[in-house]
Amino acid sequence: MGESTVLEALAAFVRERTTAAEIEALSDGQGLFLPPDAGVEVSELMESQDPAELTANVVSLRNLMPGGDIFHTSVLALMCGTLVERGADAGAAIDATLELFLQQLDALADERNQGNEMVRAAGELTFMATMTMLCRSVGTRKRWRNRPELMARLDELENAGRVPWFLREVFTLHDDADLLVLDAKNRRAFQFRMVGVRDRLYHCYALLQDALLRYAGPGYLDAEPIDAAMVRYAGNRDLTEDDYGTQDMHDHLRFNFSLPGALIMPGSASPSELPTVDGLPFLVVGPKAMSINWNPANMYGVVHEALQASVELVRELDRDHADVLFAKCGL
Repeated sequence: MGESTVLEALAAFVRERTTAAEIEALSDGQGLFLPPDAGVEVSELMESQDPAELTANVVSLRNLMPGGDIFHTSVLALMCGTLVERGADAGAAIDATLELFLQQLDALADERNQGNEMVRAAGELTFMATMTMLCRSVGTRKRWRNRPELMARLDELENAGRVPWFLREVFTLHDDADLLVLDAKNRRAFQFRMVGVRDRLYHCYALLQDALLRYAGPGYLDAEPIDAAMVRYAGNRDLTEDDYGTQDMHDHLRFNFSLPGALIMPGSASPSELPTVDGLPFLVVGPKAMSINWNPANMYGVVHEALQASVELVRELDRDHADVLFAKCGL
């Protein structure tokens, strides 16, 4: 069977109605039903090692998704996600998958579907595909972050226990978001950029204090050294299965992060709550004033192995520019 015939078989599959036997087999751990006459070829479609070929296969599958049976379309989305994990371009099917994701959220919110195992199972498959792609696509996350109707629906379904908590986490990440850090003691100002940072400042602090010390040098503002393992966890870099399951971790502030007129800016707050100067959110950094620690697994536990986070220096502002900012902030 050639590739075109495989796609024809999958096109017929996605248009067919899901059977109770398929859902039961999936629930029992027997796996997914695929067209029996295309099984070997589907495996070959999934096992290519060439990124360009994998991406082309994703596009072929994506083009079959619109208008299909909700569960069978979710199977195709999951196949696309698997191809992305093997090296295909995450953007090749992300928009089609996200449109399916919205349909799944609507179906889960419909009270008539409560107890419907097909809707539940379809959602689980689509959620996995969505996470696989979004965690690899900063640009798509930025485009979809500003959709209030999506966030409202996720909040509603999470509160009702119908979607997992980690879905909201990936839609509230701070990506390509710049942050000013003002050191009033040394009259220095720095601009940093957050990527993949969770919606709580503890995550930002864990990465920011490392980036500041790497640039300004050990002992800057009398800061003690960072814990490399905690920075690695916060960035989700080179972690093992044991790291994912570790709960007994502790990190703490090496600096004091605050706002003008305040002792400290709580790590539980969102970066979105920071005030702005010249259009950018800012923090004031100074020597550590009190001991504040947190459990990284509780504050920003790993939601997907592909979701990496970083806070990196963009530039140090020149002294004249820094003085203007200090004056505007009353420092």
